[in-house]
Amino acid sequence: MNLYEKLKGNKYFDFFEVKKQHDREALSEKELLQEFIKEKEELRPYLFKYENPFMNIPNFEDKFFHMFSKEDEIVVQEKIDGSNAHINVSDHSFKCYSSSCILNEKHHLQGFWYWCNDHYSQVPDQYYGLDIYGEWLVPHHCEYPTDRYGEFYVFDVMQNGEYWLQDKVELLAKNCDFAYAPTFYRGTFKSWKHIMSFVGQTKLNGKRGEGVVVKNQSTLNCNRKQFYVKIVDIEFQETNKSRQVIKTVNVDKILKMEEELLLAESVVTLPRVRKIILKLVDSSELPSNWERLDDISLLRTIKPHIYRDCIKEDKEVIDKIGNKFGKYCNDITLKLIQFLKGRQ
Repeated sequence: MNLYEKLKGNKYFDFFEVKKQHDREALSEKELLQEFIKEKEELRPYLFKYENPFMNIPNFEDKFFHMFSKEDEIVVQEKIDGSNAHINVSDHSFKCYSSSCILNEKHHLQGFWYWCNDHYSQVPDQYYGLDIYGEWLVPHHCEYPTDRYGEFYVFDVMQNGEYWLQDKVELLAKNCDFAYAPTFYRGTFKSWKHIMSFVGQTKLNGKRGEGVVVKNQSTLNCNRKQFYVKIVDIEFQETNKSRQVIKTVNVDKILKMEEELLLAESVVTLPRVRKIILKLVDSSELPSNWERLDDISLLRTIKPHIYRDCIKEDKEVIDKIGNKFGKYCNDITLKLIQFLKGRQ
């Protein structure tokens, strides 16, 4: 049985693209083009663009490797292959959006406006005015069980331009009786290898998951760090070549970087950073109340001394790491500075 037949019983079936495509199968290429032009003209008065404040979550890159640390609390969430959408409810009314447009009865994102019209009254008044983001699951590339389609899976909430912690997001979904995006892991960051173990999995009982979104709860809303990144399954990319290029993660490279980081952490240690700070205080290169300096200024002063001290006492370790040691040294030292200042 094809997807068209399977989805016939879905409440929002009449709005799905799969129905429109099926209904036009008998049309010639010319007729199909004419139908498309006609539809585009009819929709024109109902297209209202807007600037979506939600970030464009980047694919994992090497530069994000150091932005997730072992003390960070993270959430690893399933990346659902649907349409990004959100709803904002006020007293007796709602507005809903695709990733770039305000929706209405005519321009409805394959029925999402109608789903919102059916469900917005479930939102308690304590959540009025919030932007509730989620994935509107309609047929795309990943195949899911038919009973999963026509559902909105909440994954984020924004308030005054900032993201909520996932604990609050999940509670909102529960209180609204909305579905919450499946979560694979919630806890302290272990390693990128650990995160990669979830890529390709799905809790929606599909054949294979599209990937994961990693959400750093400890650095949430920090403008100096990328606190959300996504990792897309390589098999999904290979089986969907019609899509634009999707970056995937080189697992071997990540494992090598994690080994290098462990080596760097074995020499850039808390006692060493503390020792250098005290030496610089004694030599009047740092004030005795050094903890009042901002983190970056303090880092600029002590990092060259940390680096030289490591070379002097642990050169064989530095040689194993190679040219990347400077970057590791920088990031580890900054974290240890923040730890020491927190204890003052």
